[in-house]
Amino acid sequence: MKLNLKLTLCCLIGLASLALLTGARYSAVSSYSVLRAEADENSSLIDLTTEGDFDQRPAGARRIRDNGKSLQAIFCGGAAADNTFAYKFYAWRADNGPCELLAYGTGVLGTQAVVKYPSGGDATNKFWADTLTITYQGMPEMFYLADNEGNNRVAKMYGNLSRYEWIYAEITAADGATGDEAGDVSVYFTLFD
Repeated sequence: MKLNLKLTLCCLIGLASLALLTGARYSAVSSYSVLRAEADENSSLIDLTTEGDFDQRPAGARRIRDNGKSLQAIFCGGAAADNTFAYKFYAWRADNGPCELLAYGTGVLGTQAVVKYPSGGDATNKFWADTLTITYQGMPEMFYLADNEGNNRVAKMYGNLSRYEWIYAEITAADGATGDEAGDVSVYFTLFD
């Protein structure tokens, strides 16, 4: 009995320390929202040399409810495991602010099936990404990965949005017709303090 109590206390102290060190308050009740609806790779890409101001943000950009939140993103797609895709995250701070490229990288679908989408509805021949890489991120570096090295776990991308107000996910290199690219990819996100 005493050993169980000591282990429980150690776990609680460890979680509290992690929250203090990262400045985060984690909530188990936050649900996932759609950041990018399931679709083939983006046909119209943001070109920061000629566009990207606040008024030109894509229709799929999502306003984040409360500024200063941290983000967790997960990816899924299909129609076969081990297929690949690339992603880019863009953000805008406020009205009339410029578009900023926050990060980009690649992902690979694992074999863990998406049974039901976080937004509701049954899924068929869709798989969670179990591998993510971050090839580039702006300064200051704000994203990190968890469960991202395969093993059929759901890979997660975390980041502090540093008071960004809008975020947008762009998917490339995911043309399902090529045979090794993921095809339709969706991105889900949740916010936490």
